[in-house]
Amino acid sequence: MLSGVSAGATRRFQEVRTLLSYIAAKESTPPMADSDEITMLRGLFFVHLYAAFEFSVTDAVQGLLQQISQRRIPYAHLEQLFHAVALDGGFAAIADAGPGKKWKARKNLLRLQRSQDPCQINDTAFHRDLQNVWYETLENLFECFCINPPVLPDPRFQGYIDEVVAKRNAVAHGRESPLVVGRMRTSDLRTRVDAMSGTAMHVILQFGEHLAPRAFVASAHR
Repeated sequence: MLSGVSAGATRRFQEVRTLLSYIAAKESTPPMADSDEITMLRGLFFVHLYAAFEFSVTDAVQGLLQQISQRRIPYAHLEQLFHAVALDGGFAAIADAGPGKKWKARKNLLRLQRSQDPCQINDTAFHRDLQNVWYETLENLFECFCINPPVLPDPRFQGYIDEVVAKRNAVAHGRESPLVVGRMRTSDLRTRVDAMSGTAMHVILQFGEHLAPRAFVASAHR
């Protein structure tokens, strides 16, 4: 059901691997092997790698929310925890309510939660959260969507994910120079590409498998 998302993620990570192959080829040329240019390119590589990862996860989340909305499940039939997502607009209305309006906003939210109105979800509800996709971010997504399988295909990937996010932020926001961050070997970069792409594809797979049994629907209404 999310085949388009999977195809898009595959293309993005293929671009990442193409760049890594280029860096490896330059490293095999003696004059370039230890040059500042190649070192900086390895530092900038973290920005490229993270971009592919964020794109893939964001596209998967947006695709899942669109698919759920298309099923027009009544709010009253949803799993309790999934209401944290489905009622995002109502929670925002409460937060933004001015003096004297908060009680009305709260009552409207509670009425909607128990209503037979078809669920309509803003597919950009998580966009701000996905500007930095740490392991904890993925864990939160799985909990909100009521997905039980492991968040990662391999527990060792957690450290790689958080490291890539941290290094990307350091370079992109100017805290570290690419020349400093890029002192990692290409073989180590390849390990991180495998971890990030493997995690992205795992997330897409779990989201797709989550749709068929409608695990976001309360068991009494499935």
